[in-house]
Amino acid sequence: MLNIVLLCQYGASTGMLVDKIMEAAKAKNIEVIVNAYPVGEVAKVIDGADIILLGPQVRFKLNSLKKDYESKNVPMITIEPTDYGRLNGENILNSILSHLEAIK
Repeated sequence: MLNIVLLCQYGASTGMLVDKIMEAAKAKNIEVIVNAYPVGEVAKVIDGADIILLGPQVRFKLNSLKKDYESKNVPMITIEPTDYGRLNGENILNSILSHLEAIK
């Protein structure tokens, strides 16, 4: 099971996106857990995560989060603003899978 943690400004606006990513995973027969949290809670949720996604509103924090949590070895990527805005769960899931495949 793939544990996806989605970080945004307040953890509220990504609820629909969580559903879309889960729908895309189900269509591909991939078992996932997707949860959204405010970026300020990263320390509480990073353990056990397979990948961290940052919403467009917090993408500027990517480098500092990578540096601060480097020892956790959890990959972090940003969500493309167009995919976020269009709630394109399939594209976002494909980005996740491509990234994870590339770092194997």
